[in-house]
Amino acid sequence: MSVRPLAMRAPASPLHDRPSARRLMDLDWILLISTLLLIGYGLVTGYSNTVEDRSFTGDVGQQLLRAILYAVIGLSLMSLVAFVDHSWLGTLAPLIYLGTLGLLAVVLVIGHSTLGATRWVAIAGSKFQPSEFAKVFMVVVLAKWFADHDVRSPLTLAGGLALLAAPVALVYKQPDLGTSLVFVGIFFGMAFMAGARLWQLTAIAAAGMAAMPVIWANLKPYQQARLTSFLNPWADAQGAGWNIIQSLIAVGSGSLSGKGLTAGTQSPLGYLPIAESDFVFSGLAEDLGFVGAVILFVLYIVLLLSALRIAHRSRDAFGTYFAGGIAAMLAFQIVVNVGMAISLMPVTGIPLPFISQGGSSLISICFALGALQAICTHQDVGSSASRASPAAHGS
Repeated sequence: MSVRPLAMRAPASPLHDRPSARRLMDLDWILLISTLLLIGYGLVTGYSNTVEDRSFTGDVGQQLLRAILYAVIGLSLMSLVAFVDHSWLGTLAPLIYLGTLGLLAVVLVIGHSTLGATRWVAIAGSKFQPSEFAKVFMVVVLAKWFADHDVRSPLTLAGGLALLAAPVALVYKQPDLGTSLVFVGIFFGMAFMAGARLWQLTAIAAAGMAAMPVIWANLKPYQQARLTSFLNPWADAQGAGWNIIQSLIAVGSGSLSGKGLTAGTQSPLGYLPIAESDFVFSGLAEDLGFVGAVILFVLYIVLLLSALRIAHRSRDAFGTYFAGGIAAMLAFQIVVNVGMAISLMPVTGIPLPFISQGGSSLISICFALGALQAICTHQDVGSSASRASPAAHGS
């Protein structure tokens, strides 16, 4: 008897579904604990960076309370989403997609500009970055698309790329090259999990590489410099390579156990740029050293493995692809942010999950993790027959 391909299952989100009763024991406690520890790690690191930043003229305590408020909002949203059947996200995917495009378009119209980029919208005195939520929303949209279509078909992959085109273009227009790349990483991760063949993904990547001359010609000079300076930052030590060199100094000076919280010197002396976001890992490594970095990586690995375990155990295709997409999104951001801090990746301005300061990033991630918990607590949505894996596509 042939097994029905995962990508061809019936839609997992009929409108007549009702959220089932919550049971605390159904939660993924490993995911929850690692999330709480990472949020705590981010609060401690953020406090240390704020104290060390001599350019910060506000009240350090107030800044910490602001960060705690974002954490409380994020955790509250995560708890709320965990009580909603995740299949409703799939049902609302078309509206979520239109809403995402609307949010990104609003940024270009009434957005707040900082350092030449228009990425934020001011709401009640606080800055809100829609592109952070757009990443999670596009995971929802792509998960629904792949769940309802056979990913083995080139048309399905082309359709997924078409869905991404508009949000990528709107984000790139801000300009925000880093987030645009995150969308690409999400697509490849989800397509692979949905069962796309390696040659298909390779062909898409090759087409992207073939278009690089055109893309490169349309980049701004500072973007070109940031993308190439990591290869040899000392070639322009006082210009494009400055940030990377100072980041390497901060990471190296942390040695094994670090200089201690609030005791770093690179940021206070004005050498480490954007220490609260782009190069937050550099400040963390300087303060807490190799040991602190390893602890952070362990927490990340536990979180990512928990997300992948949820993807594997999900009884519907939408839940599987959504959980896999969130894992891909977080993994991509972690690798790129840490990579650019140690000169292995171009400087693209991608935040480090939980650690980089910013309420939009934290709240959007908490929303995504709440949806992962909802997958755990709604395993009755799919039947046991729908547990076929992508590996069964050819059966």
